[in-house]
Amino acid sequence: MNDQYSPPGGQPPYPQGAYPQYSPPQQADPDRPMPQDVGTASQLWWVVAALGLLQLFFALPVIWRDKDSFVDQLMDDPRVTEMDGEFTRETAESLLMVGFGVVVVVALVFTALFVLFVHFMRRGKNWARIVLTFLGVMIAVQAVPVLFGIGTGDSDLGIVALGGVQILQAVAVVGAIVLMHRKDSSRYFLRFPPASE
Repeated sequence: MNDQYSPPGGQPPYPQGAYPQYSPPQQADPDRPMPQDVGTASQLWWVVAALGLLQLFFALPVIWRDKDSFVDQLMDDPRVTEMDGEFTRETAESLLMVGFGVVVVVALVFTALFVLFVHFMRRGKNWARIVLTFLGVMIAVQAVPVLFGIGTGDSDLGIVALGGVQILQAVAVVGAIVLMHRKDSSRYFLRFPPASE
């Protein structure tokens, strides 16, 4: 009797002996240096977040000055007029104040999430770069009408300041997106080893 198993069909027997130890594929150094472009892009994203908050705080006084027209629109709504005195002007003003509060809280939460994405982008997470690119494109596209003055028939100082902040924000966004997608930055996000010079 033969000690070695012989598979049917005349195939050669399975080789015996020691096999080489498995070694995982080479990975980029986890402590690889962050490219300067990624650092600059993250600083630009922080500027974008700060300008977004500045834009919010410019918009609130502009809207507050026009609160009477918002309350009038709410009071003229047919669904509100059917309530037979249950919904007064004071209630509408209180509802508008609650709406302002909700807008501020949502804006602060969104800004915190945005800064968190910037943090992950700095750490080399490609998904964060993709999310920031998507959000940045949305911000830049929304600034195009402002750039050409579409919809800004009022020459109020607050509205002009809002437009200026939005344009500055779009410029910072474009710069950050370009820097995140340069060659060294892409190697950093895709976990390739740094290019040897």
